[in-house]
Amino acid sequence: MIGRTATEAENAAFDTLKRIFTNGAYSSVELDRTLDRVSEDRRAKTTALVYGVLDKSITLDFILSELVKTPPKTTTAVLLKLALYEMKFGSEPPYAVVNKYVALAKTRMNGMQGFVNAVLRASANVTLPVDGGDANSMSVFYSRPKWIIEKMIGQLGLERTRSVLSAELPRMTHIRRNPAVISEDAFDKVMSGEQDAIRTDKGYYVTRGTLRRLRPEEFTAQSLSSIYAAEAYTDGLADGISVLDLCAAPGGKAIAVAQILPSSRVTACDVHPHRVRLIEAYAGRMRATNVKALCADSAVYRPEWKEAFDLVICDVPCTGSGLLCTSPDILLGKSADDLIPLGKTQTAILSTAAKYVKKGGRLAYSTCSLLREENEDVTDAFISTNAVFTPAERKSAKGSQRNGNIRLFPDTDSCDGFYISRMTKN
Repeated sequence: MIGRTATEAENAAFDTLKRIFTNGAYSSVELDRTLDRVSEDRRAKTTALVYGVLDKSITLDFILSELVKTPPKTTTAVLLKLALYEMKFGSEPPYAVVNKYVALAKTRMNGMQGFVNAVLRASANVTLPVDGGDANSMSVFYSRPKWIIEKMIGQLGLERTRSVLSAELPRMTHIRRNPAVISEDAFDKVMSGEQDAIRTDKGYYVTRGTLRRLRPEEFTAQSLSSIYAAEAYTDGLADGISVLDLCAAPGGKAIAVAQILPSSRVTACDVHPHRVRLIEAYAGRMRATNVKALCADSAVYRPEWKEAFDLVICDVPCTGSGLLCTSPDILLGKSADDLIPLGKTQTAILSTAAKYVKKGGRLAYSTCSLLREENEDVTDAFISTNAVFTPAERKSAKGSQRNGNIRLFPDTDSCDGFYISRMTKN
């Protein structure tokens, strides 16, 4: 039952955000499920509300902390954050927003409408801090975790941190064509009819409507940074080689590598059987017949793979701090303490992967992280204790480069943050 002054979009956003904040669900997955049930003319508003609240979550938490002594229960907090987001960052008059969400509270949380009304009316007196050059004020101003900002200032400097935090990327899905099905000219002709599409050097940013209209076998959704990574892995390598991707699911980079090197043999692994099936389905849709998906633990040594591959890729688990522009919920519930166990996992996977590289072959390590602890610290430590590996000094078309390592940043490269290290086994 929808409240008299609340629309389908507010109710849909409320339900989606409850699942994300309560169950730790992935925002993209939950939003897709929601949009399948929402009227077409309300999908844009629903999407804007969900991503807006997630993007401004820390700022909204600050406002709430100024208004209530005890943090409200999750369901109440979600409704208040939705309302506060529209009041502080939307275009409706504040009184209209208050009326709308008090009515929604009465319908969805009867008995809480008085509390919601009082908090929202009092929010007009809350002043948000400006960027004062310290992690506390910057965390609220940019709505990003304080611990990440502290790390970034220490590693990138204050002005570069501000630049990265201020970067914006299109809130759309990036796609690339499937070269096994359609030519570049033919795909560009198809896309010329999509007025909302934004062209990039590797594909297009598109809306949900465009995704529904395109033939699914002619394209795949893949971020720019993921495409750049696949190109960096393979840069300078001959076709017809053997490739192992140890952390491949759902398969984007492995399939991209397989299509860049169509005569090569690509083994793509994941530790979970259901994710291996995702790789198989992905490869089938993209007609990448040179990909073989296997269930394997990337940190457990397999002696039959000793020195068996020309290129070994380990795109390891990480904090995901490079995805802050496109996945604002990526760091919800994470802290600096997570860097220690993640570092152990990253080192274990890299050490195991190194054993599978042929003499003269290449080892590629990557993360979607901005943090040195997950990037240079891991690969520099590895090289210092594995003298047989040296940085592959190859120039890349994208990113800042040092000692064979590539760093991608949203403010300078117009893509998610990413780190790629390429090493040659001498």
